[in-house]
Amino acid sequence: MQHINKAQVILMERKVFKWILAGASAAIILTAAIYFLAGYLRSPGAGSTSEGDHDDVKVAAVGDSTTYGLLINNRTENAYPPQLDSLLGEGYWVGNFGANNYAAMKSADFPYNVTGEYQDSLDFNPDVTVIMLGTNDSKSTNWNGREQFREEYSELVDTYTEEHPDTEIYLATPPAAFNEADRPGDINNENIDKITEIIKEVSTEKDTGLIDINQLTQDRREWFQLDGIHPNSDGASHIAREVEKNITD
Repeated sequence: MQHINKAQVILMERKVFKWILAGASAAIILTAAIYFLAGYLRSPGAGSTSEGDHDDVKVAAVGDSTTYGLLINNRTENAYPPQLDSLLGEGYWVGNFGANNYAAMKSADFPYNVTGEYQDSLDFNPDVTVIMLGTNDSKSTNWNGREQFREEYSELVDTYTEEHPDTEIYLATPPAAFNEADRPGDINNENIDKITEIIKEVSTEKDTGLIDINQLTQDRREWFQLDGIHPNSDGASHIAREVEKNITD
């Protein structure tokens, strides 16, 4: 039997460690690439709506990747808007106008008001509009303080009331985030807390409905994907129930 000395054992251990490190790095790079592409490309089916009659109460779900249902298995059924559609039932028609990686502020790197989903949501002629934006505004690369967010967020909300004066507006606070936020372009939960406060104030000023998804998701890490940012199907279900409760009260 061939004798393996201590030096050979150490060499083998180093090779195994390198293989493990290379595999982990590749997985991280692949995940980042998928997320990057999701943010820059309009995904097939974005802005899609459930089937409905034109006499139905039309609900426009406006938002970012949380609304779109990024990373959720079978998002056309398990993202929060289709789950909301099922909860509301007959007589309602919910449109999903979520755009991955987009922000409320027009000064952000990817402002929602330049997307096809934004125009589609206006063309939908909604009776009810639920706006859940702010997560991507929290990035340090976008965040420029409370007053700028308040001004630009308010401007976006106003475009819906100006285009459709009879639409019932609900402002939804962004979900809590459970990521580390150690890079400049990461979602920043401290800024999300500030954004949540501002959205509540804007809701009062404009006399809109308020849906506090941030409060709902506090301490609910299990409702989110591994990244700590995007809700899983269970989290989307709870969001849908909270929206449905507010719409039908």
